[in-house]
Amino acid sequence: MQKIVILLSLLFSLSIAKPVTPVNKAVFDCSAEDMGYIYTRMKLIEKTAQDFSKAKEAYDFVLTIHSHCTPIVSKESLEYVEDKQVKLLKNIQTQLIKLMSDYKVDIRVCKIALNAHSIETKTLLPNINITKNSFLDVIRLQNQGYALFPLIK
Repeated sequence: MQKIVILLSLLFSLSIAKPVTPVNKAVFDCSAEDMGYIYTRMKLIEKTAQDFSKAKEAYDFVLTIHSHCTPIVSKESLEYVEDKQVKLLKNIQTQLIKLMSDYKVDIRVCKIALNAHSIETKTLLPNINITKNSFLDVIRLQNQGYALFPLIK
């Protein structure tokens, strides 16, 4: 009798348990140099987050930045780009801020890349996270089930 009660209790608890909703996890790894390409990818990350939200699906996005892409996170980079690139870089930086504030995208810049580009941390856009080595982050995130989207044009 006791076994039947335990079995029924177990079956009842399983029947009322809510199913676990999967989280759509992605890491976007930017090493691109082409500002036009970078801007289109930032807009695509936003569109993807919007689509998941509309579908009422959870998501967790991380954007890692290194290599040629690194200067996009520095406010001082505007001083070093060609005049025709200033507006585009401003748009990218506005988009980065929007991704962080509106879509909770975790944006991480590689300390190795900051050093290679002589970018001081005090010049970074607000809320940009600094990581010791973005390759380590990408490896760890992939091992945690994040889909990898390299942005390398």
